[in-house]
Amino acid sequence: MRRAMRLAVVAAGLAAGLTLATSAGSDPVTLDANALRQLAFTAMKAGFAEQAIGYTDALLNRDPSDTTALTIRSQALRSLGRAEAARAAARAAWAASDSDPERFGASMAMAQALSTEGRRTAAQWWLRRAGQAAPNARAEAVARRDFAYVKSRNPWDIQINVSAAPSSNVNNGSQQDRLTLAGLPFEFEIPADAQALSGFETGLGLRATYRFAPTAPNRLTRANFGVLVQAVTPSSEARARVPDIEGSDFSYAAIEAGLAHRRALNPAGATTLSFGVTGGHNWYGGAALSDYLQLQTGIEHRLNGKSAINAGLAADRVLRIDSSRQSSDRVEASLGYGRVLASGDQVSLEVTAARAVSGSAEIGNEAVGLTLDWTRQTPVAGLGLSAGLGIEQRVYAQSRYVAGGREDIRLSANLTMSFDTLDYLGFSPVLDLRATRNRSNAALFDTQDFGITLGIKSSF
Repeated sequence: MRRAMRLAVVAAGLAAGLTLATSAGSDPVTLDANALRQLAFTAMKAGFAEQAIGYTDALLNRDPSDTTALTIRSQALRSLGRAEAARAAARAAWAASDSDPERFGASMAMAQALSTEGRRTAAQWWLRRAGQAAPNARAEAVARRDFAYVKSRNPWDIQINVSAAPSSNVNNGSQQDRLTLAGLPFEFEIPADAQALSGFETGLGLRATYRFAPTAPNRLTRANFGVLVQAVTPSSEARARVPDIEGSDFSYAAIEAGLAHRRALNPAGATTLSFGVTGGHNWYGGAALSDYLQLQTGIEHRLNGKSAINAGLAADRVLRIDSSRQSSDRVEASLGYGRVLASGDQVSLEVTAARAVSGSAEIGNEAVGLTLDWTRQTPVAGLGLSAGLGIEQRVYAQSRYVAGGREDIRLSANLTMSFDTLDYLGFSPVLDLRATRNRSNAALFDTQDFGITLGIKSSF
């Protein structure tokens, strides 16, 4: 009843607005552009799309670059199911915009038209533009809200990762300059190109995930696709030590695809089971390196709203193309615990045990590891913070370099800082500090690496 009354009042107003003259002998009634824009907007919001388009016709005859009229026209055309025309009007509005409020309205209209057509990935891009052009915090919140809604309905999730990082060890070389071979009483000099060389690493990665429509409640199946390219530029110091060194010697690239499924094991969804398969191919130094296949499964159980435990099992097969002797089969088991602290910070602890079998003595090993991760809930001075520590021991029963077998202890630490206050199109810079130290009783594998990586992440 209230809607009917409101529409009746609006309709009366529209009829009055269309009257260009009063009773005989009276002066004509003239609406200025602002009043006509308001009338067009009121008609569009009330559901009188055809009338709204008529008003925008008059406005655009007066000024073809009237961004407000074009935006209203786009929204009215969308409500009539004329998505292509709605996109054309929104694009024209964007092209004519010269202020943030105008760009915000045009990009929101474009996103709505695209979403109506089911083109949700493109709609998300225009909602990022809307968030960037938002004239105030309230408008930005609307763009973010709509982005979250469109993303939840989009079966595609595409992530692009760009990174740039100086590194003290781009070739994973040894920290030592001499080594021994098992059974020999003297030392050999490690070649310069097998020692740690510094340089600069750049990376570009793309990961696309397609979410299939669920066949039953609490079940989710995804297809994953990934591409990674990493390039290395040796430092002047590295070039001085190895004059014929080329960055392409250490370039890396990989492609992979897989399927993953997750389902709840009870109605409340407190316990979930996941399993999947991933296959890929990679290159190193411009030459094919290996093909790989991994099977993984895991189970997670939420103890309450604050903590959860999980267990996993993975098996992978690596077929080395450069050297079949170095092919391997590896199995890894993991057990983890995660908790949300009273402060809102999240911490997790994971223990792993693995065994790799290979024809190469330097690849077959048994390993145990422990990792601790922490994520802060609230930013510190505008910085989002997370950190991690890890330790892993690997035992190689045989080695060419050490009598009685080889033992490595690998220590790792990282600190990630996200600059959430520096935002462009919904992306923020991320700085990652990392340090790794592999202590080995075989000098060739005694390595360390310190690096700083600058990347970007989505803040939406």
